[in-house]
Amino acid sequence: MSNSTREHSKRRDKERVQLDFSTESLIRLDQLKERIGASTRAETIRQALRLFEWFVDETEPGSIIEVTSESGELTSKFKASLLYNETHPM
Repeated sequence: MSNSTREHSKRRDKERVQLDFSTESLIRLDQLKERIGASTRAETIRQALRLFEWFVDETEPGSIIEVTSESGELTSKFKASLLYNETHPM
């Protein structure tokens, strides 16, 4: 395979996506990027997508998600239905 064919093949492995963010959302994205040590906004969004996909795979709309501290103290609790679009349930 020639170099130009290989380069063309590599480019097809990705699709460019353009997203519109409000100023506030962009600030939140950048703050999150810094907090997790991501090198780019795209990396931050990819990590968020992986986490969201995991939540959807591991829960059902009626599930309850609980977050505990390292010491075992319940710090947060919410219904998994918050992860689902009510008009298009999974």
